[in-house]
Amino acid sequence: MCFDKTGTLTEDGLDMWGVVSITTGSSPPVLGRAQRDPRSMNDLHELKIGMATCHSLTLLNGELAGDPLDLKMFESTGWLLEEPDVPELSNYDVLTPTVVKPRRAANINVDDLHMPLEVGIVHQYQFVSTLQRSSVAVRLLGEDVIRIYCKGAPEMLRKLCIPETVPSNLNEVLSMYAEKGYRVIAMSSRIMQVTYKQLEKMNREEVECDLEFLGLVILENRLKPATTSIIQELKEANIHVVMITGDNIHTAVSVAKECGILGSGERVVHISVSEEETGPRLYCESTLHGVPVGRRSSLRTSTNYDDSGLGSWQQDQSRSSDVEAVLAPVNYKVVMTGDAWKVLRERESAWSLFRVIERGAVFARMSPDQKQQLVTDYQAMGYYVGMCGDGANDCGALRAAHAGVSLSSSESSVAAPFTSTTPDIVCVARLLREGRAALTTSFGVFKFMIDYSLTEFLSVAFLYYFDANLTDFQFLYIDVALIVNFAFFFGMTEAYTGPLCKIPPLTSLLGFVPLLSIIGQMLLIAVGQYLSYLAISYFPWYVRHTYEGEEANKCFENYAVFSVSMFQYIILAIVFSHGAPYRRSVVTNRKFMVSVLVMIAISIYITISPAQWLVHFLELEMPKDSLMSYVVLALASCNFVLALFYERFIIQYTMEEKQIVPNFVKERHVSKTPHLIIKRQLSSVDYLQGEIKFEESSSAEGR
Repeated sequence: MCFDKTGTLTEDGLDMWGVVSITTGSSPPVLGRAQRDPRSMNDLHELKIGMATCHSLTLLNGELAGDPLDLKMFESTGWLLEEPDVPELSNYDVLTPTVVKPRRAANINVDDLHMPLEVGIVHQYQFVSTLQRSSVAVRLLGEDVIRIYCKGAPEMLRKLCIPETVPSNLNEVLSMYAEKGYRVIAMSSRIMQVTYKQLEKMNREEVECDLEFLGLVILENRLKPATTSIIQELKEANIHVVMITGDNIHTAVSVAKECGILGSGERVVHISVSEEETGPRLYCESTLHGVPVGRRSSLRTSTNYDDSGLGSWQQDQSRSSDVEAVLAPVNYKVVMTGDAWKVLRERESAWSLFRVIERGAVFARMSPDQKQQLVTDYQAMGYYVGMCGDGANDCGALRAAHAGVSLSSSESSVAAPFTSTTPDIVCVARLLREGRAALTTSFGVFKFMIDYSLTEFLSVAFLYYFDANLTDFQFLYIDVALIVNFAFFFGMTEAYTGPLCKIPPLTSLLGFVPLLSIIGQMLLIAVGQYLSYLAISYFPWYVRHTYEGEEANKCFENYAVFSVSMFQYIILAIVFSHGAPYRRSVVTNRKFMVSVLVMIAISIYITISPAQWLVHFLELEMPKDSLMSYVVLALASCNFVLALFYERFIIQYTMEEKQIVPNFVKERHVSKTPHLIIKRQLSSVDYLQGEIKFEESSSAEGR
């Protein structure tokens, strides 16, 4: 299950924590102490002007509207935003400027004249996920130069800034705040001696270059109340939980630890990319409880034609007899950035990529396209992938996933098949419960309809041996009163409300377990009908039916088969209506249970002592001894007990829950599921000691 971070796992709204500006008293400059309240900064401070102008806010009915991050950052400055009705062409040389200014009076000196501090936003470069930044071009009232303010990911902005202006302690300060879970945004600026018309002719890359680093904006992003409990529930259900975010890797890891995606005792392996003369190269660094473990090692791949799994294709007798058994896994999770992901995907084989993301937990600084690629790669590994997000940058991943869940009614809801009315991930657990219940119901109805058809066929074939058949109204009673009735109420059982089960429901209608369930029930039904005939044949008044025409089907054999088969259809409806761990108990489905009880009562009435009009209507040859009727009831009761035991204990408990099935069935399932093969081979792979070599199994790839 993949999750976006901001707005999905954490609150959509951000709280301003403070700012960290550079001090230019030293060379190179350094980041100073944090200021918790940006209002206390001088209004002429470049960082404060950047915070007040670098946004896409607008006024709607007199209220500020726009991105929540922009809104929180602008409000923290205490400035005002105005959109004049009458353009001031002489001031800004633009048609409709947006003006921001301090609430209190502030002046600037221009040619020895004191002028009010007003800043006009003359051009905006919107935020682009792939660029990880946005910027604005502004003009201060009275100035003849254009100022560029750019905000975005610190890793991106440092590449666009003049190296001499980048603080020497940027990495330390950035890591300190990011590891505490804060969202960190960098701010930079540039002064350009150009006119507005010249600016319009320049492309974005020409504008957003040679910037001067101004400082960091620190925002606090809290987890949603339900996040931790849902993540824990998903992990306890053996569901692989992954965070895919565009945020900083340190912030993402901090949030992942806080919500439980990364366990407290798990080692975190950070795969990073380093540019070298021979090209980009991937490295691994391990930490445990935030403390470095081992040494930095390179990630290399090689191919080994020996199978490194357990219980493998050679059927080595010295290994475990359970083909799905694996060694005790090394307790680590992989985190990486979009840059490392790009190199891994482009330069390494698909099998090597799968081995890394099998242990993946956090993917940070991921672009929308990379989020979608990661979802499709998990699908290629044989996973059924769900994606939960709330932003426009999640649309591709939401559309690509098997089940996309949008927590917003905006752009993402168009791409996702499911939209939650409450903006938290509680809906994910509910969706899983409802989906598993629906799948279990579908399997139950499928098996019920198959066995119903086979039971009716068996009854007809058995009676054909005696030159008889079921009568028209007997067919009508079975098809309408029993089958249609039960099929209508079968799916009304609600989803299980308890913890999610570690074992997902079956997904193949023609798999080994469903077919064994169908065949086993049919054997019990065949034995029941045969014993019913055998019982009636021992009575002295029994006379074997002789053929007297196609419509002459009234005979003792007809009664024996039809009477017991009525109960067998009811038995099938009950035993195939599974309860926990995917659906609630069948007894909670009141309509279904009322239907079952009514049909049992009617069937008992028909079996023991029906009215003469009903005997004539169904063309029944009633036995001359009421003992036969009670024999039928006894056979039906035994059939019910055996069928319930077979379905609940042998099929559901032993084979589905405990997965005690023949090895060839498991082997066939594993061979078709790449991520199960990878789990076998990763049981002994550790990123801690030396350079890691993945061992690819050609036999596994071939499968």
